[in-house]
Amino acid sequence: MRYSIIFFLLVAHGLAFAQVDIPPVKMESHPDYTAYQQAKQAKNPTLALQAAANLIETYPGNALAFQLVARAFYDLNKPEDAVAFSKWDVAYNSYDGGGSFYGFMHAVFANQPLEAEQFIRNLQTLGQDAAGMQRDYQSLNGYLNSLASYTPLSVTVQQARGYLANYEEESIKRAKATFENLASSLGATYGDIASNEKSAQILTDWVAAEEAVQQGLISRTLYVDALVSIAGMSEKVNFTFGQQLEPHLEKIVFDQSNYNLASRYRAYERLARVQAALKRWDKVETSSNLITSALRSNLPSSATIAKVYYYLTMALTEQRKYQDAAVLADAYAATLPKLKSPEYIAEAYNVLLRAYAFNKDLDKARAVAQQAENFLKTPGIDQFDYVQLVKNGIATTAKIVGDEAVVATGNAYNDGVTLVGQKKYAEAAVQFEKARAEEVQLLDNMDLLAQRGYLDKFQRINGFLAGAYYETKQFEKIYDVIESNRMYTLLNDKRSVKKQLPLKELQAILGEKEAYLSFIDVSKGTTYDGTYLMCLVTKDNVIVKYNRSAGAFDDLLTNEKSQLIELEKERAKMEFRAVNLDYLTGVKTRIPNTFAKGEFKLMTQYLRKHMEAGVVDGRYVFYQKENVADLLNRFYHTFISGLDVDLFTVDKLMISPEGLIATIPFDALVDDNGHYLAERFEIGYIPNAAMLYTLRNQPNKTYEINVLGFGGATYDLYSAPKAPLNSIGDLEKLRYRVREDLGKGQPLDYAFATFQGDKPMSYLEGGRKEVVVIEEIVQKTETRLDDRMTENELKKMSAAGELGKYRAVHLSSHASVHPYVFDLSGIAMTVKSEPVHGEDGMLVVEELEKLNLPVDFVMLSACQTALGIESPGDGIKGFNQALFNAGANSTLTSLWSVSDSGTMYLSVELYNRIFNHAMETSAALADVKRNFINGKYGDQTHPYFWAPFIYTGY
Repeated sequence: MRYSIIFFLLVAHGLAFAQVDIPPVKMESHPDYTAYQQAKQAKNPTLALQAAANLIETYPGNALAFQLVARAFYDLNKPEDAVAFSKWDVAYNSYDGGGSFYGFMHAVFANQPLEAEQFIRNLQTLGQDAAGMQRDYQSLNGYLNSLASYTPLSVTVQQARGYLANYEEESIKRAKATFENLASSLGATYGDIASNEKSAQILTDWVAAEEAVQQGLISRTLYVDALVSIAGMSEKVNFTFGQQLEPHLEKIVFDQSNYNLASRYRAYERLARVQAALKRWDKVETSSNLITSALRSNLPSSATIAKVYYYLTMALTEQRKYQDAAVLADAYAATLPKLKSPEYIAEAYNVLLRAYAFNKDLDKARAVAQQAENFLKTPGIDQFDYVQLVKNGIATTAKIVGDEAVVATGNAYNDGVTLVGQKKYAEAAVQFEKARAEEVQLLDNMDLLAQRGYLDKFQRINGFLAGAYYETKQFEKIYDVIESNRMYTLLNDKRSVKKQLPLKELQAILGEKEAYLSFIDVSKGTTYDGTYLMCLVTKDNVIVKYNRSAGAFDDLLTNEKSQLIELEKERAKMEFRAVNLDYLTGVKTRIPNTFAKGEFKLMTQYLRKHMEAGVVDGRYVFYQKENVADLLNRFYHTFISGLDVDLFTVDKLMISPEGLIATIPFDALVDDNGHYLAERFEIGYIPNAAMLYTLRNQPNKTYEINVLGFGGATYDLYSAPKAPLNSIGDLEKLRYRVREDLGKGQPLDYAFATFQGDKPMSYLEGGRKEVVVIEEIVQKTETRLDDRMTENELKKMSAAGELGKYRAVHLSSHASVHPYVFDLSGIAMTVKSEPVHGEDGMLVVEELEKLNLPVDFVMLSACQTALGIESPGDGIKGFNQALFNAGANSTLTSLWSVSDSGTMYLSVELYNRIFNHAMETSAALADVKRNFINGKYGDQTHPYFWAPFIYTGY
C-alpha cells in the first residue's frame, strides 16, 4: 500500500497519547526541521523521512513539509512515493516552482511521463525571468542526461526531453495565458473580495479561464489553487460571495478524471467549510464520503484523514445519525495518538465528545472528556481560539451525560435545553421563544436554498418550545408553533397565499364535521425518538395531546426482537449505514415507553413489511398475516385512541403529518372494536393549514376535458454502459453526475442502466386496461396509450400549456423511490434502449416538479409514489410534493407496492364516483375503500389492496 512506510515510522515512534506541545509558528523553527537537515547532511534518508513525516502531522497543509517527505522518499529510492508527495506539495503551493521542479525529476525517475509533464507545465505556468528559465532548463536537462544510459527509463527520458523542447517559448506562452486569465484571482486582495462588484468579476474571470485550462495553457493545480485562495478570503470578508463558489468547489471535488487527489482534497477542505457553515449536512456527508473513499489507499498523513473525519462525524451527528457517527468516531479516535497539530486535536475532541454523548456511549464520552481536560492543561493553549471547540464539546457531554450542573451560557437554545433537563419548563419556554425569534430573523433574510440547512435547528427549537408550552398548559400556543414549523417549505413558498394560517381562520374554513390533525416531533434534538404532540382542531375546539410514543410497542420490541433485528440489518445494508442494534440486543437500555433513535422509523418499516405482499404460484402471500390487525391496532393506540372522544362527531379527518408520520396509512389503523378508521372517516392528507386555506379559496375553474390517461407503456433494457459502482465513493460520484446532468437536461440512461437487472420492467396489462375502462365510463376522456405514453409527449403538452384543460391526469405505470440515488426516483413512461429525442423514458421527481400542471387531480397509479426522503421543512420530499409544486390541487399516491388488479378496481370505481356521481374525491375514495373492506371486489379485503393509496388535497 502506498505511503505504508510513513505509518510504520509513526507507529514506531509510539501511538500512546502524550501531552501536546505547542509548535513554533514557523516550521523552520521546529526541532524536527532541524533533525531533517541533520539527517540529510548525514545522508540518513530514513531519519530524514521520519522527521519530515512528523512535520506533516504537526503542520497539516504545509507544502514544504510534503516536499521534504518527497525528497526523503527519493533518497530512499522510492520514486513513486516521491511523486505522490510532490503532488501534495504542489497542490498546497502551486505558486512555488520548487515543488514542480523536484516533482518533474521524481516523476521521470519513477517512469511516470504523464506526471512529469504535469509538473513541468505547472512550472512553466508560473512565469520567470530569462535567467530563471535558463537555469531551470539547464538543471532539468542535465538531470535527464544523467539518466541517458539507464535503459529502463529510456522511453520516459525521451518523452521528458520533448516536454523541455522550446522551454523558454512554452514558458512565456503559458505564463502569458495565466496572467491574462487568472490575474484577478491570483492577485486578489481582501479588499477586492469584500467588494461585491470586484468579487463578481474575479469569479467571472476564473470561470472563463477554464477554456485555457482545457487547452493545457494553465495547469489544473494552479487553477484550483486560485479558487481555494479566493474562497479562503471570502470566508473572512464576504461569505455571501463564498456561497457562490460552492458549486465550483464541488465540481472539482467530484471530477477525478481531470484533477488529482491532492487538488480535489484542497477543494474539499474549503467546500466542507462552506457547506458546514450553511448547515448543508447532507452535502457535507456526500463530499466527505467521496474523499474518504479516494484516500483509502492514498493517505499522505493522519491529519489528512482526520480533517475529513471531523466534518463527516459532525455531519452525521447533526443529521442525528448517532449510530453512524459513533462508529466513525471510533476510527477518528484511533487517529488521535498520531495527530500532532493542536488545532486538529481540538477539532477531534469537539466532535468525538458530541458523537459519543448523543449515542449514549457514556464510558467512551467520559474517557475522551478526560483526555480533553488534560489537553486544556497544555501550557499556553488558552491563547488559541480552537480551545473553545474543546470546551464546547466537554459542555455538551456534561449536559447529555449528566455529570454536572450546567450554568447559563447566553445561548438561548442551549440554555432552554438545560432548563428542560431541570424541568424548569416556564423558564425553558422563554429561552426557546428567544431562540425561535433569532432563528426566524435569520431565515427571513435568506434565500430558499440557504434556508434548507437551517430548518433542522428551527424545527428542533419548535419541538422543544411546543413541549415546554404543553408542560406549562399554554395549549393555545401549540397550534401556531406547529404551523410555523411548516411555513418555510418550498411548497408553501410556491403555492400558499399565506405563510402561516392563524387558528381562527382555519376554524372558519372547517365544516361542522371536519377536523384538522397536525403533529410536531418533540424528540428532535434528544436521544429518543418517535414522540409527537398532536393538535386536533375542529370548528369550535382545539385539543393537544401527546402520542404514546413506544408505549404500545414495549412488548413487541422484546417479543419480536429477532424479526426487528433482521429487518434493521436489511435496511442498514440498503442505506449504507451502520446497524443500530444496541437497544434491541440489550447492550443499551432505552428510556421507558420511548423509542431509541432510529426505532420509530424501523417500526414504520416493520408495518410496511406487513402491508406488502409477494406472489407465489399466482397467489398473494403476506408476511405474518395473522399479526396485521394487532400491529395496526398498536399504531391506532399510539396516535388516535387518545383523541377518540374528541373525534366522536367527526366524519372527515385531514391529517397534516410531520416526517415519518406521512408513511403511516391512517385509514388502515384498527380500533379496539376491530374496525378500520376508513370505516369511520374520510381521511385525507394536507401539507399544512395554509395550503388547505389556499386550495379551498381559489376560484372555481371549468375544465374542457375530464381526464387525460396514460397507460400501456413498454419497457426495454437500457443499452448504456453501467457506471462503476464498487464503493461508496463511486456512489457519491454517480449521485453528483446525475444531479449535474439533471440540471443540464441531459438523459440519465447510464444511471438507470447501472441499477437495472437482467430483465426489463414487466408490462402492466392491468394498468393499460384501467385507462381503457376509465375512457369508456368517463365522458370527455383522452388517452395516450402504448407508444404514445412517452416522456416526450407529456413534456410537449406541458410546454404548450395543454395540460391545464384537463381536470384530472392519470398515470398508470411502474414507479419507485430510488433507494440509493433519490434523484433517480421516477415514474416510467415508455422506455427504449437509448434516449429518444434526449429523453430517457423515466420521468424523475425533479422533471415532474417542472411540469406546467394546473389540474385539479392527479393519480399516480403506481408503486410507492407517496414515499420519498425526509427533508427539514418539507416533510417527505418526493412525487407528492413535486405534483403540488407543478400546480396540481390534489393527488392520489401510494405508500407501497400495489396490486395490479386492486389498483384497477380502485381507480375505475373512484373515477366513476367523481365524474358520474359528482362525489368529492375524498368521499369517493372512502366509499371505494369501504367496498374493498366489505368484500365487494372479491378476496381483496386485506389492507394491501386498498390502503396504500392516500389522498392529499382539500
